[in-house]
Amino acid sequence: MDIQQQDEKLSKFIEAINKDAEDRRSRILAEVEEYNKAEMKKAETEALTEAYHMIQEQIAQMRTSIRRELSQKEISLHRETLMQRENITKRVFEEAKKRLTAFTQSADYETFLVKAASNAKSVFPKGDIILSMRPSDMKFANMVAKVFEGRATVQEDESILLGGMRIRCQELGLVIDDTLDTRLNDQKAWFAQHSGLA
Repeated sequence: MDIQQQDEKLSKFIEAINKDAEDRRSRILAEVEEYNKAEMKKAETEALTEAYHMIQEQIAQMRTSIRRELSQKEISLHRETLMQRENITKRVFEEAKKRLTAFTQSADYETFLVKAASNAKSVFPKGDIILSMRPSDMKFANMVAKVFEGRATVQEDESILLGGMRIRCQELGLVIDDTLDTRLNDQKAWFAQHSGLA
């Protein structure tokens, strides 16, 4: 075998080794690229999943925060509404007190007291009567007591502020509270139901 043939063989052998090495290199590069793509896809999926969970968590926190804020605003508005209702009710009843005070200064007030006594007389046909009146109404005491034809005694009652009277019969164990104070106070429940402020 001559040198030229040996060189050719060696050259073919080297060429075969190089070709095999190149094929292996290409396969390894392809596998590395495939592996990198798979890892990249996996990393993207994980990142997207993590981002999705983070967004969902933030949305949940925002919803909770919004609910809390709305609840606080609702409580605040409810409190404001109650205060407004109380203020309106207070003004209405203050005005009613003024009108009742004006009524007790009129001639109609005397007629009101006599009529209240007459109505009570039919409830208390017998027995001794105690009439309780505010101190400033004692000027009407004799006239109101006459309605009961000598069965009534009149006493001052400083707890009566607006006017009217309380009529009590010990024997029957009954009391009629016909004071303007009680009448006005009784109207508060009616006003709360019918005023449209509820």
